[in-house]
Amino acid sequence: MKENKFTCRICKNNKNNISFFIKEMLFGTKEKFEYVECANCKCIQIKEIPENLNVFYPENYASFISSFSLKDNFVKSFFKKKMTKDYLQGRKSLISSYLLKKYGLSFLVEEIKPININFNSKILDIGSGKGQLIVSLSKYGFNNITGVDLFIKEDFLYNEKVKIYKKNFYDIYEKYDLVMLNHSFEHMTEPKKVLQKLNTFLDINSFALIRVPVSSCYAWKKYKENWVQLDAPRHFYLHNTKTMELLSEQTGFYLDHVIYDSNELQFVGSEQYLKGISLYGEKSYYQNKNKSIFSDEQIKHFKTKAKELNKTKQGDTACFYLKKIKEI
Repeated sequence: MKENKFTCRICKNNKNNISFFIKEMLFGTKEKFEYVECANCKCIQIKEIPENLNVFYPENYASFISSFSLKDNFVKSFFKKKMTKDYLQGRKSLISSYLLKKYGLSFLVEEIKPININFNSKILDIGSGKGQLIVSLSKYGFNNITGVDLFIKEDFLYNEKVKIYKKNFYDIYEKYDLVMLNHSFEHMTEPKKVLQKLNTFLDINSFALIRVPVSSCYAWKKYKENWVQLDAPRHFYLHNTKTMELLSEQTGFYLDHVIYDSNELQFVGSEQYLKGISLYGEKSYYQNKNKSIFSDEQIKHFKTKAKELNKTKQGDTACFYLKKIKEI
């Protein structure tokens, strides 16, 4: 840890910034990368963005290898859609309560609820990978979803409801009712430019929903260089409410509200990193639970702790609701 004269790319502060060296631990290469925490806005950002980004997204990168079914059976599909429609419209009944218990809701459906969105709304997911999240959304009834990801191998045209393209989102010129970035914004080199482009996709009062790791969290304070969400060198920026407000003001958005949605990964991954175990390592909880260093009781505790942190706005990931208020 040392003071760094680096100028923050978000707020332009160049005083009292602190640098850290972070190891690559997702795959466990342990190559070090310098990151800087801005003394003013508290954004944590990589000092120098690597030139060849493709090498850090191999074919076994998580969002590229997801395995999932494309559809439910007819009965399950019918009831999940009814349950979701009732949930979005705020209708409560014994049937919908039973269905919620039986099938549960996708966390993404819960996070979409505050926005005025319906099954026919046109949705764009940027940085979708192979599309596990948006395929899940389609099972709950949404039927007009497009995903784009520059790093996938090829297009995935699943059906008339879900289409994913190997494409740069800067090359898209359509309008959407909702734009989502589900843990892709932190991988982008120019966040302000990204939001300027998102502005062009939306009408006034429409939303961009951005889910990212946040620097203003308990896990960063506790684990520092071993915090799992640093994910060097893939995560270029670790934002917070202040930085998202700054960027929103500059790009025609208003930060409407924030929901903290972290889970046990902040503890499991970070504790593993402390012990030199990569996320893809043989002893990783996410690769082989039987060889994991954690007991079932510890995992249960981590899940409970994550929920508590979310309630106090200290979880290490959050969903930011950016409302478009003007053209730029």
